[in-house]
Amino acid sequence: MTYQQAKDEAQRLSDMTGFDVGVEPDAFGYHYHLLPQKRERFGHELTCEVVSCTVLAKTRPGHGWVG
Repeated sequence: MTYQQAKDEAQRLSDMTGFDVGVEPDAFGYHYHLLPQKRERFGHELTCEVVSCTVLAKTRPGHGWVG
């Protein structure tokens, strides 16, 4: 999967669920995955690119760019 494909899918998933989604490289290109709340992130969850929901009202507690 290319970076742009992973980023687009991450944004779609984040907008659908309200959770943050991480994008990071792997042996085959890039992949994306759901992230826990900010206070529960450790290891690779702190170094991946974070994609947040674009609709603030749908953003789950502990996720998103606010607070």
